[in-house]
Formats: sequence, structure tokens, C-alpha cells
Amino acid sequence: MSARWAKRLAVGGLALLIAAPAFAEGRLPAFFRLRREAATAVRAGDASLAQTKISEALALMPTHPGVLLSAARLTARQDPAGAVELLHRYARLGLILDITIDEALSPLAQRLDFAPVAERLAANRKPIGQLTPIASLVGAPLAESVAHDPKRKRLLISQVHGRKILAIGADGTASDFTPTADDLWSVFGIIADPKSRTLWALTSAADQARDLAPTAKGANALLRIDLDSGEILARYGAPFDGAKRQLGDLTVATDGTVYASNSLGGEIWRLKPGAQDLDLLVRSEEIGSAQGLAVSPDGSALLVADYPSGLHRIDLTTAEVTPVALPADLSLTGADGVLRDGQTLIVVQNGVTPQRVLRLSISRDGRRVTRGEVIAANLPDLDEPTGGVMHGRHFIFVARSQWSDFGPNGQPREGLSPAKVMSLRIAP
Repeated sequence: MSARWAKRLAVGGLALLIAAPAFAEGRLPAFFRLRREAATAVRAGDASLAQTKISEALALMPTHPGVLLSAARLTARQDPAGAVELLHRYARLGLILDITIDEALSPLAQRLDFAPVAERLAANRKPIGQLTPIASLVGAPLAESVAHDPKRKRLLISQVHGRKILAIGADGTASDFTPTADDLWSVFGIIADPKSRTLWALTSAADQARDLAPTAKGANALLRIDLDSGEILARYGAPFDGAKRQLGDLTVATDGTVYASNSLGGEIWRLKPGAQDLDLLVRSEEIGSAQGLAVSPDGSALLVADYPSGLHRIDLTTAEVTPVALPADLSLTGADGVLRDGQTLIVVQNGVTPQRVLRLSISRDGRRVTRGEVIAANLPDLDEPTGGVMHGRHFIFVARSQWSDFGPNGQPREGLSPAKVMSLRIAP
């Protein structure tokens, strides 16, 4: 299963096989269990039990969009006013919904107290931000991440299906930065270090990789690549131990430590300066699908997006994992790319409707988000957006990745549109 499809299942509540030890059930396993028990109660016709279970799940994650809607559906018949309030909470998250096509919720549209909710949902559909085209990639590259090489004035774009990194010059000319090779599988996260002339890249033998040898399945590696020549200088492999693992996103700390996340689970790996091997920083059941990550402003912690449950803080001294506190009007379910910009985080969120780009103000220690702002949403070129890089005051990112054009079998569908890299201006 690909990382992206794993994410979809996690957000939809189907990834319920994750289980905590009976003696110490964590927040995320409890959340999955309660959703599973609610679904079982619905099938058994026990509406009261289903409502109790989904309410308990919502108490664990109060801004989870899917659970808010499930709670509203279960509440709509016996407590319509309560269901409207739940939909109001959903609308305050900036998300959209057409309740007229929802059998359980559509009767609420006639209520007077639903009028403010309808108004807010309509406002949430307005376009926000403006994207400037940078590159359009035809065929089926399945673009994932962007890096910037200021010396050569070019962008580097990783390809999951194409199994290579593409260079786009200042004049728009495209050329292969790395050739396709047997041991270069799907290329996910990339980060350039202009001072050392190094490009860090994650490669994983994903289902979407073109012409992948069956024997490569399950392989993952962090690559150190010469930023001038594209030559792979070093390869740091993750254990080939049968665990579900797909290293997808990475970040580099000021001390040179490279951190990489496993999108098929709750692992964070790292490569310390001078080390010859990756070592495991965290394996946590509180993280279901680790995505983008960034070091906190004070350097004390790693901030990691978990697709099903939002943003987490990992203490770099103790490895303790805790949820980052969020405002009541912010949901980070479905967050993917994460990039720190000074005291703020740029977050790409593709697991909600609308898909969007957020700018988050965070505390220096990374323990809480003090404010969330939508800076791009409801734009035609936002289609499974992923990761990017800051170039001056512009966020250059994969706005249309092509993930929506690939099926669960990893193969591209016919007639797919080009992948697109766009630029979004970020206010100072």
C-alpha cells in the first residue's frame, strides 16, 4: 500500500488494525477503537451506543472533521439542535460540505438555526490566495517535493513514479538531475544544503515506482547526493526487517542531523553528523502516518504532522511524543508537507475539503499553535498538494502532484493531467 493510500484510510477511520497494549492504550489507538466500536454499534442498530462511542472519540480529538460529521449524523434525528451545533464547529474549521446530498444531515437545512452554518459553509468556498505557475510536468512523473539550488538558480523536483529528480533551470529548461537506476526507487522528500553542496533525498520502493523489481519491495534509504553533479555519494539504508516502512519526508537541523519520517507508521529516523547508519529516534503508536516535519524555533523538539491525528511534538532530549495544542477553530487532520519559516510553519493539508495551505504561528518550544491562517484554498491547481521550499518570500511547492491520478494498485490512470509546481507568496 502506498503512503498516500495509507493516509486516506487513516483519515477515513479504516486503519483500525493499529492496537495499543491493553495495559496502556494511547490516545490514537483509543480513538481508532472508539470509531470501530461506533461503526459496529451502527451496524447492530444500537444508535445510543454508537452516539456514546463517537462522542468519546470526539472528546479525544475535538477538531477531527470526520468525527464531527459522524457525531452530527448520529445526533441529527433525536437532537437536531445538537447536530447543528456540531456542524457549526465543523464550519468554523474552514471546511466545506454539501448537506443536501447527505441523507442524515439534509433535513437540518430547513432549520432556522442552520442559517448561520450555511452562511459559514458558503464563505468557506471562496478562493483564497493566488498561485503563480512555475513548471508543468507532462506524463506520469507523480511529483512529490521541491528543493532549491541558489548557486545554479534551479529547482529540483522529486518523482515517485518517474524514479528520478528533475532539474528546472531559471529559463524553464528541464533536465534529469539524477538518471533512473535500479537502486533509485521512488524519490520522495528532498532538501538542498547549498553550503555543503549536498542534496538529501529519500528513496523508497513504493508501489507507484515505475518498472520496480519485485525484490526491491520494502527497501528504503536516505541518499546524500552531490548538488552539482547529481552523483549519489552515500546511501544510508533503513532496516529491511519486514516492517511496513516508507520514508517520505525529511528535515535537516542546524547541527546537520537529518530526520526522516515513515509514512506507513509512527517512526522517525535520523542520521547524526558523521554517522554511518540511520538510527531510530521514535517509534510511537500515537502517530499513525508520520508526514512532514520541522525543528521547533528553539531547537528543542521536532514537529511532525500525523495524517490521522494532526501535529505532534517530539522532544529531542527525551523522545517524548505529545500532541501540539491547537486553537478550537483549527484542524490539522490530513496534514502532509511541513516547512518552518521563522516562527511560523507552512503546512500543506490535502486530507480535508478544501485542500489548502496554512500558515501557523507557533510557540518557540513547539508546544502550541497560537494562530492558524489559510493562505491558499479553493484554487483549481490545488490537487493533492504535497511539499515545497521557501525561495525568498515565495513558497514553491507541488500544487498538483498526480496522486489523485494513481489507483490503489500503484498504476497511473489513463488521461492524467500534468503535475504542477506553483509559487505562493508568503507575507513577511
